[in-house]
Amino acid sequence: MELGTNLLLVEDDPFFAENIKQSLQKAGITVLGAAKNLKEAVKIIQQNFVDIALIDIELDGPEDGITTALELLKINWIPIIYMTGHTPLELRESIKKTHPAAFFEKPLRMNELVVQIEIALHNFNAGNLPSPQQNQLEYLFLPADKGHIGVKIKEILYIEASGNYSRLYLSREYFGDIYPQKTYSFIFVSSPMGNILRELPFYFYKLSRSVVINLHQLSKIETNKLFLKNEEVQIPEGKHKSLMERLAVVKS
Repeated sequence: MELGTNLLLVEDDPFFAENIKQSLQKAGITVLGAAKNLKEAVKIIQQNFVDIALIDIELDGPEDGITTALELLKINWIPIIYMTGHTPLELRESIKKTHPAAFFEKPLRMNELVVQIEIALHNFNAGNLPSPQQNQLEYLFLPADKGHIGVKIKEILYIEASGNYSRLYLSREYFGDIYPQKTYSFIFVSSPMGNILRELPFYFYKLSRSVVINLHQLSKIETNKLFLKNEEVQIPEGKHKSLMERLAVVKS
């Protein structure tokens, strides 16, 4: 299991939620509280770095687990695993709209759940799980500079999370085209990183909970740092291997 995995649990049965929490924590997964409904789940994901969500489809409401997942994905693009005691077939099409990483029927088999969480995170980090919405256009319009600015997606080097805001780093040449009178710096975007990430194509990689990089701009990788053109970014501890697995690498 990847170090420091944070899971958001959405389950309205407190006894069942506590059993899940204890089992997952024994496996090295941090459970960020158990939300009983959409409102509580949104509060947790807004205040914490969440890697993955485990959601019961049949919440008491007013919103069910599918609606909850859709709202969470608007805040942060993360893999979703569903669980349920009973799922009528007519629900399955709406489930697909959230691109779930896995689906479990209760009672859960905890060993299998832990394995599926690990697989879901691996596939997500490898770009194998699609975003609910992936922008296919050349430009992305971002809330900044008292309006919305359009930037070429391919010119984005990397993005840093800053609470409910983000710092966007462009190539120096392109930054100069947009701001010819300014010294090179980041663009302060009035939106959380998760909102931006879910609109970006597959070649944007979540290096850590707070940094997303453009793999098409990657020019050099060292043991603990990488370079996007000439901009240096630190590689978090334990992330070098998973990054290399995402790339086409010739072995020495």
